Amino acid sequence: MHLFFENMAPQMYAHWTGKFFNNLPMSNDYELSKSQWEIIGAQMEKIKKDMPNEIGRPPRDILKYHNGYKAVEWRNWIILFSLPLLRKYLDKRHLQGWSNIVKAVKLCLEPVISEDQVDDVQQLLKKFLDYYERFVVYFREYYQHNSQRLAACRISFHYLLHVANCIKYCGPSWTHWQFPMERICGILQPLIKSRLNPYSNLSNTLTLLQQFYLLPFFSISKSIFKEKLPKQWNSKQNINNYGMKYGRLRTSDGHYISSHWIKRKNKIARNNYCVQIRRTIDKVSHRPNALPQLMIVDIYGIVDYFFVHKFNDKIHMLAYVQLTSKIIDDEYECKYFTQFKSKEFIDVRCVDHCVGFAKIDNKYFI
Repeated sequence: MHLFFENMAPQMYAHWTGKFFNNLPMSNDYELSKSQWEIIGAQMEKIKKDMPNEIGRPPRDILKYHNGYKAVEWRNWIILFSLPLLRKYLDKRHLQGWSNIVKAVKLCLEPVISEDQVDDVQQLLKKFLDYYERFVVYFREYYQHNSQRLAACRISFHYLLHVANCIKYCGPSWTHWQFPMERICGILQPLIKSRLNPYSNLSNTLTLLQQFYLLPFFSISKSIFKEKLPKQWNSKQNINNYGMKYGRLRTSDGHYISSHWIKRKNKIARNNYCVQIRRTIDKVSHRPNALPQLMIVDIYGIVDYFFVHKFNDKIHMLAYVQLTSKIIDDEYECKYFTQFKSKEFIDVRCVDHCVGFAKIDNKYFI
């Protein structure tokens, strides 16, 4: 939290706004003008309604509120908003350098990480530091150029070289994230300092630590991989004798998925009806005599409403969704589409999770 979100991200923002070197007269091709940041800030305010609840705080105008940004907002800026919003203004080499840190942070945030992914984190962070020294600091040519750029060699950027080793020897980042550690230690501190039954208090402390760190992880893993089934329905309305229409779905792990049918028009409420759908397709469906080769693909759409239908004495739970056009992956691993396409019914068990559609210019970034 302190390395990525409270140090590196704000410092890179200071570089992009031209305030890192305390307004010294330096010409940098990675700096954006105030008018460009005003456009970016306005776009962040515009897309906040279409961001899912699971990301935490909705995006705020970074130009106006960056001094008050919390760690979760810097996290979302790094992994969600920075590349789609900056790609129009930054040069390709700067976008490529920044994309290395975005990929590395996404891997570090994974609840389970393999040894190969740890090696990938190390390589990505090294590439970012090479870019930073070459194009931002000019450190390799420091004695021949401007000594004032030495201020950009902050210790926090050097610490990036040690992230992979920390994960390798201490486990994934969430296991030693400082913020929950501070909270849990603050809760348990009175128990440890108590003079009454200190050994039993220590045993209780260890039990609480085990429950705090291990049990939530297993429940999260279970909710990710198990099939989501509806548990509770809201906003129902009779359509005919054969079905029932609903505006909101509650999954078995407590997440709510809304619909366009009950969309609220106030500025604060988030829509939460953009979803990722897992669909099974046959790769050789164009060959009628070939054996089927099934594979799971991810498609995206907006939930129009939910529908419960009884057919042959069996209840089917469906969602009426408007699908997107073909998903395009650019060179920075940003996914986007250009328009919405046809509508169709799908089984609600195919809905994987909520996502956000950020409309930037004529593209919808996922």
